[in-house]
Amino acid sequence: MKKLLLVDDDTALRKQLCFALQMDYEVYEAGNPKEAFEIIKSVNFDIALVDLGLPPYENSHKGGRAVVLELMEKSDAKVIILTGQESREYAKELISIGVFDYLLKPIDIPALISSFKRASFFIDNKSNSDENRVKLSFNADFEDGLKATSDEAQKQLLLAVLKKTNFNINQSAKILNISRENCYYFLKKFGIERPDA
Repeated sequence: MKKLLLVDDDTALRKQLCFALQMDYEVYEAGNPKEAFEIIKSVNFDIALVDLGLPPYENSHKGGRAVVLELMEKSDAKVIILTGQESREYAKELISIGVFDYLLKPIDIPALISSFKRASFFIDNKSNSDENRVKLSFNADFEDGLKATSDEAQKQLLLAVLKKTNFNINQSAKILNISRENCYYFLKKFGIERPDA
């Protein structure tokens, strides 16, 4: 059963949603950012519904945004946000950084359930190849040029694969679709040594 987090200061709405969703999801609820942060520490959620106007910042996006960013950092949850008409542009900005969907208030329960179902569909049909992906992150200076950037990307990818294979050179070479000799070449090029060496 997928884990679902509801974050909204409207207790009646949360209870209504819990009742409507408890047969299909393991539902957790929070009424403010502090409660949400505590729950997020101990549970890895699949889906989350977050109202942007949370206390003590009901008239701004500060509380909801903090919860959304915490969820995105700590889990792979599909985050759905609730927002008023006046916050539509802000919702689009959050979608650009990874929020799955947004719904306008007043909430339409069938539309919300439909959004949960879409999120579940994406989770269930997530490609197994995602397990064989790694997110690379590094800073690049313009004056270093493209070669330095390419080298750093290669180094990070090689390190990620070596870690995944427990430094098995044959297996790492197969995953990277290179020869063992090329794998050793890159180890030497980047000065990478086996951790127990």
